[in-house]
Amino acid sequence: MRVEDVIDVPNRGLVLKISVDETDPYKITKLRNLIGSKIAVSNVDGASFELEVKDVSVSFSIANFPLIGLNIRERVDIERIKKGSKIHLL
Repeated sequence: MRVEDVIDVPNRGLVLKISVDETDPYKITKLRNLIGSKIAVSNVDGASFELEVKDVSVSFSIANFPLIGLNIRERVDIERIKKGSKIHLL
């Protein structure tokens, strides 16, 4: 999984908009299982840290492209997470 965008949503907190590779063994239908789990974010600049997933949002665009958002429990400075960072399941 890769971070496509980082959004600070009022009354919701930090949301990571992610993309899932088609070859990724973790299927889109199982993303709800991430709620309450920890993920590791490996930034493109080499920094790495753990975050807890508070909620998962999955929808599809009109072109049937998955739109996935991971709501993060921690309050993290939006600048710490870079676009293109990799997400690993713990």
